Amino acid sequence: MYDTVVLKLLKEDIGDKYDWRSVFNKIDQTSEYKQVEGGSGHINGLRVSVTEKHVRVTGSLSKYFRGTNLDSLTLSQVEKAIKQLGKELGVPMIEADVERVDMAENFEMSRPPEFYISKMQSLGECCPNKWKGTTYFPSNGVLLRFYDKSKEVRKKRKNQKNTPGAFSTSVEQNLLRYEICFGKKAIRRMFGHQLKAKDLYDKDIFWRLVSEWLYSYDEIGIISDKLFDVSFEQIKTLSDFEEWCIAIAHSVVGLPSFVKGRFSVRERSLGESNGNKKDGQDRQYHKRIQDKIRGAMKHFSGTMGKTELMQELTDKIEAYLTDKFENSPDAYNVREDSASVK
Repeated sequence: MYDTVVLKLLKEDIGDKYDWRSVFNKIDQTSEYKQVEGGSGHINGLRVSVTEKHVRVTGSLSKYFRGTNLDSLTLSQVEKAIKQLGKELGVPMIEADVERVDMAENFEMSRPPEFYISKMQSLGECCPNKWKGTTYFPSNGVLLRFYDKSKEVRKKRKNQKNTPGAFSTSVEQNLLRYEICFGKKAIRRMFGHQLKAKDLYDKDIFWRLVSEWLYSYDEIGIISDKLFDVSFEQIKTLSDFEEWCIAIAHSVVGLPSFVKGRFSVRERSLGESNGNKKDGQDRQYHKRIQDKIRGAMKHFSGTMGKTELMQELTDKIEAYLTDKFENSPDAYNVREDSASVK
């Protein structure tokens, strides 16, 4: 599931023997810096920036190690890729700081990816941004991306027909890709410290990132096909009607996070001059609103369910993660410990 990473290895983590020109000579050079000693280039698809103070690598680990990111690397392959990169550059890349890491997966759908992506309307208070066929959701220091991967593959295949090993996996017409980008601040917020490259093949770290990948998807507000599929009996009282309106609004903007954001802004604007009385009243009011939202969603949970399209995507994601969690080489279980006990 790892894809793009940004790894920065500082001179102090390399040692006194560090010679930036030695590293620079190992890459396909594209430019040499003028204001500082150093330069940039590429090595097997990864962009490398070298100065007298650091080595910085950016790009897809999957493409570097296997030539494609259609299939995920196992944690064992991630370890091999990072160590191989360090060997090629002549520096201990396992000690590099992780400034960014992307988690991503492709899902073969029954219909074009645009059909599913168009149902995604919000993430907390954020609305989607669309650029060149990709839908973006920025949220709390991370960035979610959804796009049609099959279009990208078909385009590249036209340009790389004779490339050995490239895109060897058969690609169906409707390949939807979901990516999440964790920046430096998000990583520190999640783990309380900066990660090293060698942490990326640690199971605990990996599954924590996978959990955040799934949680972020679950938080996306979806437009339901059943928004107005209600009978008179379901809205025959004013209270029923209010709850129905709340359920509709929630399906578009994600009301719990939206309301929480509004109260957070108010709390900051009040400051300390208003004392704690007003803050206490706001908290009680906030709780009543959140209880009202939960009650409305519980009331209309059957009617306001996910669309069949989105349920298809959700089922595929859950099935994929279940299999990966239980049966893959990266399975999170105690089989090894049980075997050692016997």
